[in-house]
Amino acid sequence: ENVALGILIIAGLAVTLFSLSEKLPTRFFNTASFMIAVVLIGYSSYAALVIRSAADTPMDQNSPDNVFSLKYYLNREQYGDRPLLYGQMYSAPVELEIKDNMCIPVENIGHAQYSPEPKTDDNQPDRYIVTGYKNSYKFMPEFCTIFPRMYSGDERHKQAYKEWGQVTGKKIRYDYCGRKKVDVCPTFGENLRFFFSYQCNFMYWRYFLWNFAGRQNDLQSYGELTKGNWLSGIPFIDNARLGDQSKLPDELKNNKGHNVYYMLPLLLGIIGIIFQLCRKQAGMENFTLTFMLFVLTGIAIVVYLNQTPYQPRERDYAYAGSFYAFCIWIGLGVMAIAEFISRLAKTDNKALKSGIAIAATVVCLGVPALMAEQNWDDHDRSDRYACRDFGANYLQSCEANGIIFSNGDNDTFPLWYNQEVEGVGTDLRVCNLSYVQTDWYISQMKRPYYESEALPITWQPKDYISGTNEVVWVDERISEPITVKQAFDFIRSESPSTKRDGENFLPSSKLYIPVDSLEVAQSGLFSSTKEQLADRLNVNVGRRKTKSEMMVLEILSSNHWKRPVYFAVTVGNDYYQGLEPYFELTGLAYQVTPFRSKDGQPRVNTEKMYDNMMNHFRYGNMNKEGIYIDENLMRMCRTHRMMFAQLADALYREGQNEKALEVLDRCEKELPNYNIPYDYTSTTMALLYFDLGEREKAIDILTAVADNNIQYLSWGASLSKTYQSAVKQTLNQNMAMLGYILQQLDHYKEDELFEKYYTEYATFSTALSLR
Repeated sequence: ENVALGILIIAGLAVTLFSLSEKLPTRFFNTASFMIAVVLIGYSSYAALVIRSAADTPMDQNSPDNVFSLKYYLNREQYGDRPLLYGQMYSAPVELEIKDNMCIPVENIGHAQYSPEPKTDDNQPDRYIVTGYKNSYKFMPEFCTIFPRMYSGDERHKQAYKEWGQVTGKKIRYDYCGRKKVDVCPTFGENLRFFFSYQCNFMYWRYFLWNFAGRQNDLQSYGELTKGNWLSGIPFIDNARLGDQSKLPDELKNNKGHNVYYMLPLLLGIIGIIFQLCRKQAGMENFTLTFMLFVLTGIAIVVYLNQTPYQPRERDYAYAGSFYAFCIWIGLGVMAIAEFISRLAKTDNKALKSGIAIAATVVCLGVPALMAEQNWDDHDRSDRYACRDFGANYLQSCEANGIIFSNGDNDTFPLWYNQEVEGVGTDLRVCNLSYVQTDWYISQMKRPYYESEALPITWQPKDYISGTNEVVWVDERISEPITVKQAFDFIRSESPSTKRDGENFLPSSKLYIPVDSLEVAQSGLFSSTKEQLADRLNVNVGRRKTKSEMMVLEILSSNHWKRPVYFAVTVGNDYYQGLEPYFELTGLAYQVTPFRSKDGQPRVNTEKMYDNMMNHFRYGNMNKEGIYIDENLMRMCRTHRMMFAQLADALYREGQNEKALEVLDRCEKELPNYNIPYDYTSTTMALLYFDLGEREKAIDILTAVADNNIQYLSWGASLSKTYQSAVKQTLNQNMAMLGYILQQLDHYKEDELFEKYYTEYATFSTALSLR
């Protein structure tokens, strides 16, 4: 149907152009043919995706090697849909209908989803089958509206909607499958308030002013006073909005992302707009074109994206086209100034006019020069190798031929880079847990790449094809524990007795992976350990299992201890599935072992971890003074610092005091305070220094953390009562941290420091009414 429609449209255009050929000038056809050629050339670039995918490259996102997967890839369907012109509010209940005396949700049946039919024989012809439909729930019409902006049912989003939209709502009484219910729905006015305050102001105009007024710092913001606001550098403007900026803590004042332009680029752009509008009809026509470019690449994208609160990163890059359009007006602003001076001079002398134009240009060059000066330090990446080195550190944490589960961007892409470009860890398999929910990625994991063997996944494509076993719920049919293999054989069975209403289910919530002592011994992976072998690995099942969670268990179960398996330390606890007692920390990864810890917490393999962190890890030049460290990189640096602290603590508990001290000192050398300021996690290092007899080093850390807390509390005391209320959680955290430091100073008999900080503690506790 789509192909036929495309042919009809092309034919219609051809007929129209032919019928008008005598009336239209030749240049029109030249322009039209040129436009069509550019479009064809542009879209032909997508052919590279299909060609690359057909080559079965190690990383082939979405596997767009056929027309349907290419379509899903280009439509970005993995990111879900959002209502645009009409849809539900966040409190909308799903509409129900009665079938067989049951209330079931009403679904809107969407278009069919196709995938290649799994083959059982290589000689089978290629066929596509329907694997499901792109369905969506139908919501109660009383809770739907035109132009819905507050639509997400996520609890965090709901709370943010209420804050940004100042929602009081309206009560709606409705019949819900025979029950009378009352719920609160935001009004359309509150819906628009969220649109203007969050989506337009916070998620567009804030970014716009970053570029043409200035920026407070480079910290990810969710609306806080101290993070990521626009800033002009003009105190009476900034202080009225954000509190006295001169009283911010040093770590915020000294942030390299603090860039101020005194609104000069903005002023030039406004002058350019006025200049263009004053050029009569031609100026208005040109303004209209520039304004359309500005709006369609700015506010129009805001409307289309319909973003929810708590975006995982700042989205300023989405509106770069709009900022480019405004730069046109900045350029015209320079022309306007030159013309204004010429008129004041009242001269027709061309040489003088040229001189005035040159002078105006030179003077106005001070604006981009100011911007370059302000932006240089937070755009300078010279001598910074943290992405490469930290990615390699994950790989160095693993034994040869290992498997490491990752999850986020920062613990996945640097690893792929190291394998693909640097040739590091090519015998290892990086398995991303966000992707292993998809059929295309599971199929890729079943293939060898680089020097890494295929992952031990016994499931066949029919078992994990899109739409199959996405989420499997527990129906407690078996009271005794069963193995993961038995549970998965049950799920994959074709027998009707293993289905519930035609759907697969887990027959028990008690799963385990048996430990065969002979397999463990043959693996040779744990020959040096003195731990007692467990007879099984107990798994936390809960009420359901997602496909990605099941793939983790499938790999662990089918591996039979032949390959070492790891979780990156930055993977969330939800993916551990209760296996933490069997974890052993080796660096930036937890190895899954057949030994259960006595306290149910991960152990530290001090021998391996010491060797990795002291002899094999690299730290990206993070000890070079003045190097730029942004928020994400700072987080990774602090993760490394935490690993140093855990290793030192484990060594100290084992009585290896000299090694523990070496580890702490190495941390101080590679991740120094002048680049990576101490925070609350650093207090562990301070206490270890105390226990190891290094009092001065311990005091340096505790005083740095305490002074930082006091700076925050002092800043909070300078705010108005309204602003204090807005940042009370932050101030409470700093007060709690200061209280904890006081406890440690008291414990280690540091009376003089205790008295000093206790006075500060008492003062701010009273002044800010903090607990």
